[in-house]
Amino acid sequence: MSKSLKNDGLLFSALFNERGVLASLIVSQVIAIVLAFAPNVEGDIWLRLGIISLFMHLIVLVGTSALYFCRFFLQNRTQAFQLSLFFIFFLLSTCIFSILFSHFAFDIDNTNNLIYFTLRNCIIVALLAALFVQFLLIHFEKEQQTKALSRAELDALQARIRPHFLYNSLNTAAELTHHDADAAEQAILALAALSQAAMHSGKNVSLEDEVTLSKQYIALETWRFGNRLSVDWQIPNELPALSIPCLTLQPLIENAVCHGVETSEHGAEIKVELHITTGYITMIVSNPITISNAQTRPNNGMALENIRQRLNIYYKNKAQLTITNKNDVFRVKVVIPKLIEGSV
Repeated sequence: MSKSLKNDGLLFSALFNERGVLASLIVSQVIAIVLAFAPNVEGDIWLRLGIISLFMHLIVLVGTSALYFCRFFLQNRTQAFQLSLFFIFFLLSTCIFSILFSHFAFDIDNTNNLIYFTLRNCIIVALLAALFVQFLLIHFEKEQQTKALSRAELDALQARIRPHFLYNSLNTAAELTHHDADAAEQAILALAALSQAAMHSGKNVSLEDEVTLSKQYIALETWRFGNRLSVDWQIPNELPALSIPCLTLQPLIENAVCHGVETSEHGAEIKVELHITTGYITMIVSNPITISNAQTRPNNGMALENIRQRLNIYYKNKAQLTITNKNDVFRVKVVIPKLIEGSV
């Protein structure tokens, strides 16, 4: 279920975001300042600071870039292999820039001095890298613990959101076997698809598959409610290749059916809207309020709050679920970030 949360095995993935890059540059700059203002250093201190700063930043950026380009290769490798390549990349970049800077910045022409200069730099970088690795390992362990906690919370929420329509649909399929065998077969096939989705709730599916699943759910409920249920689908004819968690749209529609159709003697029309913008997917499900508050079925707010928590865990609080109740229309709007299909 919640296994679709990114189970990233890369030890130093923290280096590849904005904060990681900034932290690396700040640390390298601090080291450059310490080396430039060391005692018994001859020449212009500020010129020396500029050269050492450039030297340190190039080593950090080149080493980090090399790791970034190899991240997919390293992701499924052992931690020992990842750490080995981490040191190799940074020591290799240190050697390369030590040789380059020895000629253009430090005027080192003697071979022995060049070897001493390169080895000294490699030792300094190796010690700093070892210290940095310790912080990365602590961050990685904390991140894994956080992900495990999120998976446990998501699993608990998923267990509570098991669609209760499965039981009603079984009764509907049983009744259809006496009147329409073909319809009963279609109902059972749709029920199988929905049951499978309920078992894998939280995994990524394509947006098109989620819409198809929602329409299968409506087909099942149509056999149950007949003309009392109608749906106005306002969805683009061609859907982009985007991924969303399974059972994102369907529970919203189920909530509208339970509280807008099932509680009404004459039925109601549900409106389902889907909008794709530059960075977000927006889903809007509306249903008329057909009964008084005293007659409203319980657990409506609980169900929607459950959905909100699931989305917040999955999208790390970047998803939005808003509820409006105006002019006898109950409206639920969900806004989630776009994920390219196959990217998660």
